[in-house]
Amino acid sequence: MNRIVYSIYSAGGLQGGHKVILRHVETLRDLGFDAVAYTGARNKMPTWFEHRVPVLIEAEVGPDKDALVLPDDAANTLRQLAALPYRVFVIAQSRFEFASRTFDLMDRFPPERLPVFIAVAPGVAAMIAKAYPQAEVGLVPAFADERLFRPAPARQAAVAYIPRKRPLEAAAIRAFLQKFHPQWRDLPWRGIENASEAEVAQVFGASSLFLGLSRLEGLGLTPLEAMASGCVCAGFTGIGGRDYVTPQNGFWVPEDDCEAAAEALAAAADLVRTGGPALAHHLEAGYETARLWSYAAFRTALEAFWMRHAPAARLKAGPLD
Repeated sequence: MNRIVYSIYSAGGLQGGHKVILRHVETLRDLGFDAVAYTGARNKMPTWFEHRVPVLIEAEVGPDKDALVLPDDAANTLRQLAALPYRVFVIAQSRFEFASRTFDLMDRFPPERLPVFIAVAPGVAAMIAKAYPQAEVGLVPAFADERLFRPAPARQAAVAYIPRKRPLEAAAIRAFLQKFHPQWRDLPWRGIENASEAEVAQVFGASSLFLGLSRLEGLGLTPLEAMASGCVCAGFTGIGGRDYVTPQNGFWVPEDDCEAAAEALAAAADLVRTGGPALAHHLEAGYETARLWSYAAFRTALEAFWMRHAPAARLKAGPLD
């Protein structure tokens, strides 16, 4: 296989999985691999983050030279490839989405031609291995990009949060906090909606607190990005966050328990206000967690994966562009 082709099917909106796909291609090219993105003529490439990726639009790909990487929700393409002699790789980003729409697609493949899976987190990898014990499952972890997410020189006591997946819970938690902890009634809240990656990083870096509203995540990157930015985190793990949350790096509560989340957020705010060694230790635990899920770690895992599966696609030991 002399070329690695990642398919992306985007309407241009906010979807974290699209960023992961394009970061794979971008990084592979930085490592000297002949990697490109492929999309349909009616698709729109994401514009909410910057990337440096060459994009093929409905160009021909061949079974003899191309390694095809499909997102696990590419239903039409995966149905077609089940009966064709391509070497297929499937990037799996959510165990919940995979269960609801991808099991049927994978069951169409002959057992001897199952795709090779690329999982973004250990929990996702374990689920696929349980469902398809005969399959090869590689772990290339998603990452909180330390090149972008870091503390700002000046920060304010404020709650950064992204309400998209849990708007009702966000409103309830804020109301519980104000009712039961009136000392935090005037705490600023910074809701992030329809923002670019750079804008999210700016808000995280300038805020002292982050309310995690993750829900049914394969991993859940925003809490990791908040940790890398120096926020004290509280809230929900989204299930996928169990791969990295600890009592040391956040104030985590059971899913959907909004009262508990408000109590956790109050405890986090108290810690920030008190400061001292306890705050320093908590922040360092967050930074250390984020380092385990860094771009540097992702880059190493990605290189190792493709050196196993498509070493001929590496054209040079350095950037192609």
